[in-house]
Amino acid sequence: MLASLIRLAIGLIGIGFVVVVHEIGHLVAARASGIIVEVFSVGMGPRLAGWQVGNTEFRISLLPIGGYCRMKGSDDLARALEMHQASFDNAEEGSLFAVTPMRRVITYAAGPLCNFLAAILIFSILGAMPQRIVSTPGRVVTVNDYPSLFSPATSSAYDAGIRSGDLVISFDGQPVEDWQHLEVMLRQATEGPHAFGISRDGKQLEIQASSDKTGRWGLANEIRPVVGYVQTASDEYKAGLQAGDQIVMASGYPVENNYDLTEILSKTHTVRLEVIRKGGHQTISFPAQPEGVYHFSLEGGYKILPGRFSLVQGIRMTFQQTREMASTLFSIVTGRRRDVRQELTGMGRAALMIGTITVEGLQQHADVGLKGFWYLMAIVSLSLAISNLIPLPAFDGSQIVMALWEQFSGGRVSPRVWWGTQLAGWLMVGTIMLVMTLFDLRHML
Repeated sequence: MLASLIRLAIGLIGIGFVVVVHEIGHLVAARASGIIVEVFSVGMGPRLAGWQVGNTEFRISLLPIGGYCRMKGSDDLARALEMHQASFDNAEEGSLFAVTPMRRVITYAAGPLCNFLAAILIFSILGAMPQRIVSTPGRVVTVNDYPSLFSPATSSAYDAGIRSGDLVISFDGQPVEDWQHLEVMLRQATEGPHAFGISRDGKQLEIQASSDKTGRWGLANEIRPVVGYVQTASDEYKAGLQAGDQIVMASGYPVENNYDLTEILSKTHTVRLEVIRKGGHQTISFPAQPEGVYHFSLEGGYKILPGRFSLVQGIRMTFQQTREMASTLFSIVTGRRRDVRQELTGMGRAALMIGTITVEGLQQHADVGLKGFWYLMAIVSLSLAISNLIPLPAFDGSQIVMALWEQFSGGRVSPRVWWGTQLAGWLMVGTIMLVMTLFDLRHML
């Protein structure tokens, strides 16, 4: 329960940060447009602390689930409704209703714009961070040694003399950096024999091998059976499995590599691992997992590539993600996607997902968790921007549409219409949030 609450808190703080960025956009644009911001709150609910700066009270509120920016105009609205006015006549200076429609457009559009800019900046910074990419030694197994895992289990490399456990150090005279490098070279190789430089039992060999007719070689990457990560609260974790454990036996069978382990786990009902930990042997038992999905992984190698800060790349990533989100939203609205729950989620489940991905990333490595968190923040920021631009009541999009109508028609939206759309919008948003929360609770419980 405590672990879930920590994950939920991390997610809520992250979502709150994105919402505050959105509200900062409204704050800056409003003040630049001559609109007084009466309250700027970080968080929702009861006020915990605050300080006055000019006409604005900056406030910290109890619930860390976003924030809000309250602009001057409530008195003008109440007076207009009470007097049954057809327009906002005699609005006070600094009121939302006293400025021109285009200034209101700028004010309302600034929130989503700030979210787009935040996403661009986050993607650009992520690109500047060193990149941790998978890099495992070019040690191979031949698929015919594991017929239950591969189909077809035929290996032209084996027929040529390559054996499981061989370390490939060169291909056609070019040094092989790692398995990932070798995999690219094998895919790009032409038909006909190619020279493999092999290291086997301390000896170096050269073997000529060709791919089969389908362009396959029958080779796979061997990984040492050393545990790299165990998911917290899983059966494996509760049984005592730890990162760094070297698995030597599984359910009575010897384990030399990842494929030995996978083959054994696929046909056992109770897993009994014999591991070497700090020079000593330990036995760890836990139930076999449904559908063979286990909550631990083996230790994989990696290498670090330098990053490069690029606003162009940040803009490209933002545009790509925005296009995908808009396409998904259009499919939902038009009914082309039936399973909406796969695409939409409430704040609770979204926060829990963000916190879970972040914590599990941190357990693997600090930079994995931090990158995962900030990538999700960029995605949430774009989601908030796009959803707020939808012209539904109470959203920024509807306010922009009404202000643009006033600008180009010369008319004014009546106080009653303005208040009615706001009320309808908040009721609609509240209903949607309640329904999504109920779905989230049903899913999580």
